Amino acid sequence: MSDHHKLREISDAVCLEHGKSILKDAEFYGGSKKEYWRKQNGGLSHWEILKADIDAVLAQSASFKAFEIRLKDMGYEICRDENFAHYSVKGTGWQRAVRLDRLGKEYTPEAIRAKLLDNQRHIGYVPFHKPKYTPLLTLEIEYRKIQRMDGIQILFALVIELCRLITGNNTAPETPRPLSPAMRQEIVKLDKTLKEYKLLCENNIDSPQELVSFISEKRGQISDLEKERQSVYNRNRHKKSGKLNAQAREISAKIKPLRAELYLAKAVLEKIPKLEEVIETERQAETAVITKNKERRHA
Repeated sequence: MSDHHKLREISDAVCLEHGKSILKDAEFYGGSKKEYWRKQNGGLSHWEILKADIDAVLAQSASFKAFEIRLKDMGYEICRDENFAHYSVKGTGWQRAVRLDRLGKEYTPEAIRAKLLDNQRHIGYVPFHKPKYTPLLTLEIEYRKIQRMDGIQILFALVIELCRLITGNNTAPETPRPLSPAMRQEIVKLDKTLKEYKLLCENNIDSPQELVSFISEKRGQISDLEKERQSVYNRNRHKKSGKLNAQAREISAKIKPLRAELYLAKAVLEKIPKLEEVIETERQAETAVITKNKERRHA
């Protein structure tokens, strides 16, 4: 889902269709189009996310100090700094650190230093600055205002809203974006997340218990239809009746969408703990930024 406006239309339509409030004309949407988040294979690796983040940080930094502050605020740990031969960082939730020079020759410490010095000499360069606010915490404030902070639907809605900040024409440097790499990586699963959110809304599912009941109901419906179809198969074993064949095909056609819903519902159930973890990681990252900003102001 590369087009920001199309994504917004779909997710807003789902909300409105099922009586959900939407954040109309939220102030953090907009910006010039920049497509480094789009990948032909539909996925982003840790390296690809890191590369895009470093490009964004370098565009706003004029010193290694500013460069490292911004990387840390985006959820990265500096494992080896500029004093080491191989500068390396580690994203939140990553098992291993990544050496920046492995990303390409333009990401060696020497190349980064040259870019930072060039930023200092550039006449129109704007010094390093921080976003005025953080997206998840801002969204949570807005959702509290419209009383949408309960249930698993809000969990999926938050992820979709945050993914909007890094899709399509919404990738300008001044646009606040999720700070944790884990949250930014959710964009590669956005198409499926939208389908899962639609399933929850269409079936008024807003708790894990309701989801489990829905799964059980679908399994029962499928089982009943499979028994009915097997009965048709048994009656048609020797007759080879065209009418019975057509009847079996009709039953199979009824089973197909039920299986699709069952598959999607089971995926949602497995996904809930992961999304809760991703949201909490992002919340902690944004809260840490606010705390650091307060400490710097009072230092």
